[in-house]
Formats: sequence, structure tokens, C-alpha cells
Amino acid sequence: MNTEIGDGHRGAAETFGKIVFERSADDYFHSDVILIWGGNPIYTQIPNAHFLTEARYKGAQIVCIAPDYSASSMHADSWVPVEPGTDAALGLALAQVLIEEGFVDRAFVAEQTDLPALVRDDTGRFLRASDLKNGGSDEDLYVHDPKKGVVSLPKRSLDLGGLEPSLEGSFQATLADGSSVSVRPVFQRLRELLVDYTPEKASALCGTPPSVIRDLARLIGRAKAVAMTTTSNFSKYYHGNLIERAQALVFALSGNYGKKGSGFVGFPFLNNDGLEPFMISMFDLPLRAMISTLGLVEEARLKLAGYTEEMIVCERSRQGYEQGRSTSGAMFWYIHGGLLEASEKLQEWDPHLKRPVREVLDESLEKGWQYVWPKPGNDPRVMISVVSNPLRRIRCYPLLLKHLWPKLRTIVTVDWRMTSTALWSDYVLPAAAWYERTEHKWVTPLVPFIHAGEKVTSFKEAKSDWEIFSRLTQAVDRRAAARGAEKFTDRAGRERSFKGLYDTFSSKGEFGHTDDDKVCGALIEHSTNLEGVEWETLKKRGWARHSGPGKSISSIGIATEFKPGETITPLTKHVVDKDPYPTLSRRMQFYLDQDLYLEMGETLPVHKDPPTAGGNYPLMLTGGHTRWSIHAAWRDDKLMLQQQRGEPVMWMSVPDCQARGVKDGDRVRVFNDLDAFVVMVKVAPAVRAGQLILYHAWENFQFAKGKGFQNLIPSPLNPVELSGGQFHLRPMTICMQPSHTDRDTRVEVEQL
Repeated sequence: MNTEIGDGHRGAAETFGKIVFERSADDYFHSDVILIWGGNPIYTQIPNAHFLTEARYKGAQIVCIAPDYSASSMHADSWVPVEPGTDAALGLALAQVLIEEGFVDRAFVAEQTDLPALVRDDTGRFLRASDLKNGGSDEDLYVHDPKKGVVSLPKRSLDLGGLEPSLEGSFQATLADGSSVSVRPVFQRLRELLVDYTPEKASALCGTPPSVIRDLARLIGRAKAVAMTTTSNFSKYYHGNLIERAQALVFALSGNYGKKGSGFVGFPFLNNDGLEPFMISMFDLPLRAMISTLGLVEEARLKLAGYTEEMIVCERSRQGYEQGRSTSGAMFWYIHGGLLEASEKLQEWDPHLKRPVREVLDESLEKGWQYVWPKPGNDPRVMISVVSNPLRRIRCYPLLLKHLWPKLRTIVTVDWRMTSTALWSDYVLPAAAWYERTEHKWVTPLVPFIHAGEKVTSFKEAKSDWEIFSRLTQAVDRRAAARGAEKFTDRAGRERSFKGLYDTFSSKGEFGHTDDDKVCGALIEHSTNLEGVEWETLKKRGWARHSGPGKSISSIGIATEFKPGETITPLTKHVVDKDPYPTLSRRMQFYLDQDLYLEMGETLPVHKDPPTAGGNYPLMLTGGHTRWSIHAAWRDDKLMLQQQRGEPVMWMSVPDCQARGVKDGDRVRVFNDLDAFVVMVKVAPAVRAGQLILYHAWENFQFAKGKGFQNLIPSPLNPVELSGGQFHLRPMTICMQPSHTDRDTRVEVEQL
């Protein structure tokens, strides 16, 4: 789901091997500099915004880095203007100043990052054990110590054990065949790269004045603790991974991780971890014992190989993708939904692309770098849309109607309202809304409290998700038995049995169709990160504090302890306890030597201009998180629409409006090579020339003739996101799959 809406945080995943790590909002009270870089929390995170303003009372300086003079810019101590999509150039310029002016925390860099790791000059790849000795591992890397020469980089712990890795210089390594090769540390290569990103050179790329870049770098370099607010904005840019890698680099060079009030952050996810053990508990005892035994054997094998608990959880997720237990939403839409058609002109839009993206995709699938289930050629026949709305949220959604809908025999939507997708479905199963069900919800570490609610009313035929799928499972079980169908083949080609399907789902009748309350209690009971929490108390009180990140893939990456009475600071298990990161180097990894990164010149983070996605047009359509709803949930609500203009609206700069004769409140036609839509304009002096802002989550039927604004967003497939094969570049839950993007879309505007 994350990648199909552009929340995949590819750059964070490439650097940390995960994307889920975030602080509690009160941790900002320990910061002396807070960067709002790529978001607008004063506008879009209203419940959490007061933590930022209160942090200012405690002496923190807030710096807002954004193209527009946003609501967050107005409430910051300073605003750093930047051209849309060029933040990698700004970040690399900050890194250049930090290095050249001596603000680098060299001890932190040597221990916590791959910057000391040696790279071969002849191939551009890491120096590996497989280079130095026959039978050596491809996952063992090397550093240079002035006293010990070329030595192996520790993997089981980040503690260097007395090693003093060189960060600069050029050295010789003797290969297995006796020949010699020149090698340099990643830091040395980075320093040479940054010659092209002095503040003066970077300013020409990103539009930020050189003096502002230098002042910001010095502010960061001198601060005791620098934090960044969470945002899922940059991963919605085609080159967003480069931006996030550059951001993470700035924080690493200055040593701003793992201490109170510091750190670049990823996706804010916090969940109780009772789901997996609850699911296993539903099987018969022999099968449950077999699953448990297999799990313990695999876990023991990985522990012997030096894997931490977090790394084991990540590995299980990766294996799920390889074996077809999970599939990538984004890849599904590109291949089975026909979305790849919108990338046909990508070589025209992206001058860095050396070959057709379809060729890269074929290579990736052939080599097993990425996966999609069902495999190409095995068309899906039934689609059930749950907690989704693909015809609203998928960019260039008309291609789904053109390519996917004709293949489908049956389309089912499970939702509590008539969405854009529901209107194109054969069946709409009415799901119970918030007060019509008993449930508990996932949250974020920013406010680390599980929320629960009791059912207080019923509405006509609406049923909870549990009841809907419980009844569906029972119906499938009975229908299969009536037809004498004992087995079926799943999407990965495995033969599966229909026998006992509902017995397994219901745990032999323990959980009936309407046992939501019982299921909620079981999930709490199986959770390890809700210590002392009882379901009966929780649903009456409404909330309880999480006692830790837990062991689920959606939370374990926070990698810290939740201590009573203390703020939550992510990644302390790595920085303080020296646990390895789930990456190839076992450290924050800024150098990537997989084939596609070498081909695209992205082994280190670099700046690349945004592509002209959609055609060579003068305006860039960007977006942001809506202020008046949670995604599309209340976007069409009459009361909420009264808080705004009552219909979709696009923010447009004064000079762009003047040049086209557009006045505030006018309806205009927005178009590019793909399609067009009609929208009202809000003339906005705070928006820079050349940029348009259309906040997200409008339903298609709210636009003229039912044509939503996403119809002309091509979401081109970035070839480096098709990489894989290496330790942490393999697809896993919510990240390391290709992401859909929208922020680079080029358009023109004309009066109707």
C-alpha cells in the first residue's frame, strides 16, 4: 500500500534498510534546531503542531525549507526557499560545507556509516571478501586502518573494537589472483563528488542563495541536537530517493542520530504486534507446531549468521515477497493495471535514462530483483478493494479502466461510502463506519498511544470488516464443498486446499461472524508491546501507551526502548547499543553498488533535475496533504466542504495567473500530453512562479465530467527502483518496491 501512494520512502530504505523510525513529538523539546524539510506540519499535522511551537518556547530554532511560503514557513524562525524537486542539491551543498568547515563528527561517521568502507577504483564496487579470497562472501566489506592495513569491517556489532578506519586516502589491496587494485573509502569519493556542490554551484541548481546554504550548514554543525519533522513528500518525487539520501547524509555527517531531540526520520508507524501470533493461533495444533518449529529453525540459522531480531523480521518479509505470500501494489498496477503505458515517453522526459524502462523491468523480473504476483501473463480475474480506492489514489487511473477492468470478471469494493472505485464495481459491501464497530487502531510514535473504541450504533446493512470476511470465507467453504472443489492453485503457483477453510479462519468456531470484540481482545492479548494493557479496560478508557516498538515489521525499525517518563528517540539500539542496521554494510549505507545504481550514476546521492513528466510544459503540478480531511474520508462531506471553497481548488502564483489572464475563483483547464481536467484556481501570493499546488484526496466525481486531477499524472517508473538482489535492496513490506510518484508532473493552464 505504501508504495502505491508514494509513501515508500525509497531513499530512507536504501540508507537504513527500513523506513519505519520516528520519535515521539515531545522529543522535539530536546532539540535546539528543528528542520521542517519537505512538509507543512502547521497546516497538515494540526494535532501535533503545538509540539513544534512549544519547542520554540524552550529555545529551539525552527527552519522551514520549502518552495512556497507555507503556513509552516510563517511560523518558523527562518524560511529557506528551494526550487521544487531540487532538495538533493541543497542537501549535498550542506554536506560540502559541513566537511570543508570541519563540522563532521568523524567518530560517529566511522562507526555508524559505510563512509569508511573501501571501494575499488576499477569497478566502482565495494571491496569484498569474495575479491580477496576464493569462497569469500559477497557481504563482507573492508576498511583501511593505518596500523593494520586493509581489514574486514565488523558485521555483528557496530563497535569497531579498536579499529581506526581511514576516511580519506587511496590504498592498495591484493586480490585473490595475486593482482593489486587501488581502493578508496566512500568518504573520500564523497568528498571528491561534493566539489560539484559548493553553495555557489548548488545555488544554480536549487535556487537557494549561497549565503543561506552556508548559514544553515553552520547552524546544523554547531547545534547539539538537530531534528527533522516527518514527511512523505519527497518519496512522491521521481528522484525523491536521491533527496532522502542527501538529507540522511547531512544528519549523519553532523552525528545527529540516536540522541535526544535529533535525527532524520522515516515513516511514522506504530502498531501492536499481536496479528501474526493471532493468525498462527488459528491453525490446528499440528500445523501451528510445524509453523513454530520451522520459524525457530530459521531464526536460529539467521542468529548464527549474526542477524539481530530486527534483521530476522525484515528477512521474513523479504522471503514473503520472493515466495508469493505478498505482492507489490505498485508493481501490480504497473504490470496488470497497464500503468507502464504512461512511462513509454520516459526517455524523452528523463535525460539520464539510457534505455527503455520496459527493458529494465524485464531484466529485473528475469533476475528476481523484483516480483509481481500473479506473474505477467497470468491475468487476475477478481479484485476485492479493501481499505483502498485505486480509481482515486492511483496516478493515471484511466489506464486501469483501459487495461485491468476488461480482464476482471468481478470487482468488489468493501467501504463505508460510495467511492470512485465503488462506482465502477460490481458489488459494494457496506462496511461499518467508526462508531458502528468495536476496534483498535494503528498510530504513530509521535503520539504513542493505542486508541480503541466500542460499537455504539448500527446502520442498516453495514457490517464490520471481520464479519464481512468471516461470512465470505464461510460462503467460499460451502460453495467449494457443494461443487466438489477440493483444491485450487494460488497466485504463486502453489496447490492449496479448500478443506477446512472456515474452520481455520474461525479457529474451529472460536471466533464467530460477529465476534469483533473477542478478536480485538485476542490481538491485544497476543501483543508484546502493550504490557499491562487489558482489552476490557482499554475499550472503556479509549487509550493506552505502547510499552515498546514490538516485533512487527511495521514498528520494529524504531529500534529503541520506550522508557516510562521519557521521550521516544529512534535508532538508539544502533547508536548506543551498537546493533547493526538491516543493510548490506550493517550501517547507514550511502554507497550503493548494485548494477542499476552504477548504470544510472547514483552510487552516491547526487542531484538530478526533475523529469518533464507529462511533456515539456512550463508549470510543475505538486501537491500536499489535505488540511480538512484524513485522505478522502471526508473530502466530499458537506460540512467539511464549507470550511473551504466547496469543490476542488488549485493554488497558483500571482505572476502565472497574470500571464494567463486567470483570476481568483476562475475555473481553468489543466492539460499535458496525457489528458486534462478542470479545476477552480485560488490565486496564492505564497506560491512561487512555475509551481501549482493541488492538495490531495479529491474524489473523481467532484471534478467536472468526473475527470479527477490524477488522470494526467504519469507516475513514471524510476529504473533504479527496480534494483534488487543485494541484501537490503530486495522488496519487503511497505518499502523497497517501485513507488508511484506525482510531484514532477508538467502541465499548462488555460482559461476555459
